[in-house]
Amino acid sequence: MDNLFDEAVARLFAGISEKSGHSLDLSCADYEAAWSEIAASGFLDVMLPEEKGGAGLSLKEAGNLFKLEGYVNLPVPFASTLLARRWLDGNGLTVPDGSIVMAAMGVQVSEGQGQIVINKLPFGHRAGHFLVLARQSCYLLSREKAVVNEIYHAGLFASVSWRLEDAIRLDVSAQAVESLRNLAALAALVPSVGAMEKIFEMTLEYANQRQQFGRPLSKFQAIQHQISVLAEQVWAARMAAQMACNSNGYLPDSNLLAIAKYQVSFVSDQVADIAHAVHGAIGITEEYALHFYTRRVREFKSEAGSQSYWAKKLGHHVLGQEGETVLSILTGELCPG
Repeated sequence: MDNLFDEAVARLFAGISEKSGHSLDLSCADYEAAWSEIAASGFLDVMLPEEKGGAGLSLKEAGNLFKLEGYVNLPVPFASTLLARRWLDGNGLTVPDGSIVMAAMGVQVSEGQGQIVINKLPFGHRAGHFLVLARQSCYLLSREKAVVNEIYHAGLFASVSWRLEDAIRLDVSAQAVESLRNLAALAALVPSVGAMEKIFEMTLEYANQRQQFGRPLSKFQAIQHQISVLAEQVWAARMAAQMACNSNGYLPDSNLLAIAKYQVSFVSDQVADIAHAVHGAIGITEEYALHFYTRRVREFKSEAGSQSYWAKKLGHHVLGQEGETVLSILTGELCPG
């Protein structure tokens, strides 16, 4: 932890996650109890300006808090809510109470049937509100008006629909819509990196403790190689998240975000695969927590845009820079000036 603030949030999150058994599939009452505990702590306002009662934290300062959500497998959308609240306030809109999920991809608007349908919505059956992008329009939707069609991936996602007449269309600029799209991606990638860090710690601890043929697994060269690759990929993801959060405001640089989202998506499956290979059968048992983290990493890799989507965005940016090489563009983005 970098400071006492991070440590306080970590203790709060760890306690909530322990009560839930590290599961994301909570009852409505348990979800509300967990959320009420976070709301009572005052941490939901840390990114709001000081004149609005917040702490005025920048993205750079709040990045570790987002990672903690994934590190403890927090059963509520903390990062998404903080970023959504700051976006709403920054665009002069009313900030609602309760948890908020941002949905930037996979939204289907059927004007003929008068419906908005999202087939893969994080915390779709539990979050209080949803900021939804569809056809360059932005809507605010509430859980009270939602119809939950299906819950899957152990409570991580749900298929949800609303009547179009129940959607509040927000009057925001095209630039605000794009910034919300970027924040949705950030809210997906940074907690995933926290989960990867936990996966690495669990794998290293297991390899050091588990004995086979009279010695720890970590003494076998093949296992050492796998763990080295795992460490490399997790560290790359960690640096990508740090790069994406390298902003003194609340909005990420779009090109740095594209690089980071691509990198985190690229390593997600390999991180999960190596962890399960080292753990063996115990890694998928209900009582062992590894599968909660690897499921989160796998499922969120394509949330708010797949690896190919962000690669394409980055490619368009590179091709639009005349007289520059790929290396010069990327180093210019990473080390401006």
